[in-house]
Amino acid sequence: MALMIALASVPAMAQSAPTASPETIRDGQRDFDFEIGEWSTEVRVLTNPLSGKAPVWAEYRGTSLVRGLMDGRANSVELTVAGPAGKIEGISLRLYDPATRRWSLNFASLRDGAMTPPVIGTFGAGGRGVFTGADKLGERPIRVRFVITQVSPDEAHFEQAFSIDNGVTWEVNWIAVDRRRPSSAPTDTALPPDLAAAIEAHNRATMAKDITALGELVTDDYLLVNSDAKTQDKRSYLADFEKPDFRIEPFVIEAPTRRVHGDTAMSGGLVTLRWTLGGQHQSRRLRIAHMWVRQNGRWQIAYTQLTRVPG
Repeated sequence: MALMIALASVPAMAQSAPTASPETIRDGQRDFDFEIGEWSTEVRVLTNPLSGKAPVWAEYRGTSLVRGLMDGRANSVELTVAGPAGKIEGISLRLYDPATRRWSLNFASLRDGAMTPPVIGTFGAGGRGVFTGADKLGERPIRVRFVITQVSPDEAHFEQAFSIDNGVTWEVNWIAVDRRRPSSAPTDTALPPDLAAAIEAHNRATMAKDITALGELVTDDYLLVNSDAKTQDKRSYLADFEKPDFRIEPFVIEAPTRRVHGDTAMSGGLVTLRWTLGGQHQSRRLRIAHMWVRQNGRWQIAYTQLTRVPG
């Protein structure tokens, strides 16, 4: 979850940050929202980077805690992992520059409290972020590349690599896999199993554009109230998913709220919704509420309300 340049056992020296590319136009302020929360972390670290010798890897396990800051314009990561080779503790601060629409990732190891030079970059539409920068390994100038891949709402991969030939070739030295830790919220554990399964099925079908499943999960008189106050019935709602260039990116419902009253229920929370339509990438921070009814032994959504979150 964090840049581990400092693990090379030699101090890193700051270099100038790369200049933002003028063609970058995508607004990525909410790109890290998917990561907010607590994760179980498995890490592999190359202990002899760029040595020309047989690689020696050390393995660690622990947790990463990601907190959103300043309405999504920054976030922090607290990393604590341990293994036979020892313990790694560090803090990463990610900062968003609205002028260049790029993120800088800044890591400090608690071993020495020193901040490493940042790597700077963006996420692509597919949920993969690439961040690069300059540093030194000992007295040798190197390039650093850090790649973040959102595999699913509950899994993310991280990979760091060094280059001594200005990016022609790269040697990977840090691999991490994060898996979201199960929520302990009592409202989740109290859900009827069939309702919990229906909520999960609806989220999966939304991201997969599974029109058949979505059609079965909403009532015939379904009503969707969008954040712009426009309404859609079931036919209009499903028609959006039939558009070949429409795609909703993986999302996570934050601060979930669930209530059950007999054969009716409510589910919802906060969500950063990102989608592509007509070649345009869009993002919106929303409060979402689904009203569920149980009919003929199965749960379906009868009403959805989307409310835009200011900021």
